[in-house]
Amino acid sequence: MEQNPFVVQKVEWYQFRDPSGRAFFVIVASLPNGFFTAVPCEVAMQLADHSLIALAAQEEALAQLQTTLEGKKTEDLFPVA
Repeated sequence: MEQNPFVVQKVEWYQFRDPSGRAFFVIVASLPNGFFTAVPCEVAMQLADHSLIALAAQEEALAQLQTTLEGKKTEDLFPVA
């Protein structure tokens, strides 16, 4: 079997806001040489309904969200307008 030519990078997302309040994202990725890149991005996204939001400490919020989303399809989360 051939070796996988892809390099795994850890990626984190941060939200920044410009002085007018408009949000944009910054992706921070690790490089194999130990350095990191930080790149501003505009990402097109659709937010799910607020009734699906989980509010807690990070791990608990993720567990809470998994329970909330159980059995739902993508179409349930992001209905076509």
